[in-house]
Amino acid sequence: MKADLHLHSTASDGTCAPDELVRRAHAMGLTCIALTDHDSAEGVAAAAREAKRLQLAFIPGVELSCGASKEIHILGYGVDPGCAAFTAFCRRRRQEREERAEQMVERLIAAGKPIALSRVRELARGVIARPHVARALVEAGHASSVSDAFDRFLTPGRCAYVPKREVRVAEAVEVIRQAGGVAVLAHPMELKMGEAALTSLVEAWKAQGLAGIEVYHPSAANNQTPFLLSLARREGLLVTGGSDYHGETVRDSAIFQGLDRWRTMEDDVRALVCAIEGSV
Repeated sequence: MKADLHLHSTASDGTCAPDELVRRAHAMGLTCIALTDHDSAEGVAAAAREAKRLQLAFIPGVELSCGASKEIHILGYGVDPGCAAFTAFCRRRRQEREERAEQMVERLIAAGKPIALSRVRELARGVIARPHVARALVEAGHASSVSDAFDRFLTPGRCAYVPKREVRVAEAVEVIRQAGGVAVLAHPMELKMGEAALTSLVEAWKAQGLAGIEVYHPSAANNQTPFLLSLARREGLLVTGGSDYHGETVRDSAIFQGLDRWRTMEDDVRALVCAIEGSV
């Protein structure tokens, strides 16, 4: 098995259309993927159709944003895009992202780095996210790259950063549960906290319904993976992995990046699928 369970498309802030993303994964020899766009499952249908055509195992997913100043991301696997509670949640988040983008553009104009909101919307094509604002900044000549735009304008403490409305992890987990899915903590090392603090949070979130940890991710160095794996096994949580691929122009990543060290991939993916089937 060759799986990547964390991929983004143009339905959120990726650069590949959902069907194109599936074709790329298939061409690389992957046998199982999950589409996990931010606060959106709008690309799932197209990706699922293409995966079926190519006989590629496909898991419908989503990545819900939680927290405020410190972002926490929860992956939902096996979600039903047609669930009323799920679609209502995503619709609210989409509107909030639109309002957030408007505020960012206003702040950039005030800072003498003008971009057009209409262009941000064109770049998004779906759910608006900070990478779309960053790409507009690059196009306007205000930044040399997407990462440069983030570093100078779009991270906490910078002039155009606007925090999101806080969503509690328990709320995100419940939305995923209502949609028939399984909730997994995404890229825990990006929380940038010590092992004791992360362990305490995972224990609390497990009590709220968290079912797994994304142990294998480019943000987790080789010397950090054993801790995450031990934590997941000790707490009886699912183990997942993903490249978090958005497209080469968004961030320095590639499909399947960092996942060749996932030695228990087949068993872990099978356990995830069983958990999804058991949640329905």
